[in-house]
Amino acid sequence: MRDAVNKAGRLVINHCLKNGIGRVVFGWNKKQKERLNIGAVNNQQFAQIPTARLKERIKQLCELYGVEFVETEESYTSQASTSGFVSH
Repeated sequence: MRDAVNKAGRLVINHCLKNGIGRVVFGWNKKQKERLNIGAVNNQQFAQIPTARLKERIKQLCELYGVEFVETEESYTSQASTSGFVSH
């Protein structure tokens, strides 16, 4: 799992560097897995993603490469992504 976290972190930072992205906003909800309800069979087969490890790895890489890292409450990211939407 450590290798997967490192690879995912590198994908994020490489994308930022390649595309001139200077800020990563990481939506974070510590209790998200407690609210997960995908059925008994699916819950047993679901591979838990170590989100805290991924967040820390991305944060480390951002600091290393000069990309700003912002951690925010996940519910806020959903609101923020639609708050500027204007329907015509």
